[in-house]
Amino acid sequence: MDISVVLCTYNGAHYLEKQLGSLSSQTRLPSELIICDDGSSDRTIEILKAFQAKAPFPVQIRVNPVRLGVTKNFEQAISLCSRELIALCDQDDCWLPEKLELVDEYFQQFPEVGAVFSDGIVVGADLIPLGYTLWQHVGFTVAEQLMMEKKAGMEVLLKHVAVTGATLVIKATLRLRVLPIPQEWMHDAWIALIASASEILRGMPAPLIQYRHHGANVVGAPRRSLLERLRETFRIDREFYYGSEIVRYRLARDRLESLSGLIREDALALVDEKLRHLEARAQLSDSRIGRIGPILKEFSASGYRRNSFGWQVAVKDFLLPSRKPSIEVQEDRI
Repeated sequence: MDISVVLCTYNGAHYLEKQLGSLSSQTRLPSELIICDDGSSDRTIEILKAFQAKAPFPVQIRVNPVRLGVTKNFEQAISLCSRELIALCDQDDCWLPEKLELVDEYFQQFPEVGAVFSDGIVVGADLIPLGYTLWQHVGFTVAEQLMMEKKAGMEVLLKHVAVTGATLVIKATLRLRVLPIPQEWMHDAWIALIASASEILRGMPAPLIQYRHHGANVVGAPRRSLLERLRETFRIDREFYYGSEIVRYRLARDRLESLSGLIREDALALVDEKLRHLEARAQLSDSRIGRIGPILKEFSASGYRRNSFGWQVAVKDFLLPSRKPSIEVQEDRI
C-alpha cells in the first residue's frame, strides 16, 4: 500500500536530522513526505530543504504564515496526503528501520482495520533507553490490548490515554470521519477515539519507534512515581480540570452522532456514560469531607473503573484543591 508520512515541525532543528535520517533508512520507503512547519525561527527550514534535495522519495514542505498549533497543524498535514495510508511523525523521535514495512504487512493481513498504533521505546535526549516503553508509561495493559483486539478499544480509550500519535497510522479513508479535529483535542487522542468507535483501531505490540523524552516535548513520557503524581494534584485548577474534559467529550459526542450508521451501536451510550461520570465529578463539593460520599457512590457504581483510571483518580478527586488555578491537565494520566 502507498504510504504518506506527515511530519509537523516547529523549532525542531536540534533533533530533526536524526528523525529524517530514520525515514530515509526505512526498509520500505514512504511514497511521500508531507511536512507542515508552524513558523520555525531556528534552522528547521534549512534542514528540511537540504533533506528535500536528496531524499529518496518526494518531499513537500509547507510553512504556515500564522501559527496553527499542534492539533490544527496535523489536521492540515493529514488533509494534504494523497496516498492510501497516512503515518504520523514527530520531529524529535527516531523510527526503527522496519516500521513502515511491518505496518504495511499488518494492513494487508487485516484489511478491515482502519488505524493501527504501536508501542515505542522511551529514550532520553541522547537516544539511550530509559528502561520502559510507551505502553508501560500509559498503563496500556495486556488485558486492555486483548480488549482492543476484540473491538472493545473504545472502552479502553474512555478510561485513559493509550495511543501516542507518533506511532499512529491510518487509512486515508478515515479522514472523512476525523477531520476537522476540534482545537480542544490533541490530534492523536481524537483520531484514536473516532477510530475505536468505528471498531477499526488495533494495536501492534512491537515497539516501532524510539520516543525521545527530552523535557521540552508537547506531552512527553516522564516516569513519575505515584507520590509525584499525587503532589501534582495539589496544583490543578479544578474548574479547568473537569470543564475542559466535559467540553471535549461533548464535541466527541456531536461528531459520533453525525456518523450514525458508521459506528458501534452503543458508541453514543458509552460517551454519555463518560459525560455523566465527568459531570458527577465536576459537582463534587469544595470541601474534601463533603466529597467523600459522592466519590464512594461513584466508585461503588463502577464509574471510576469504567470511565477513568480507577481508584487512583478517585483519590485524586478527593485531594484536588478547592480553587487554586495553576496548570492545565489534558487527560487523566495518574
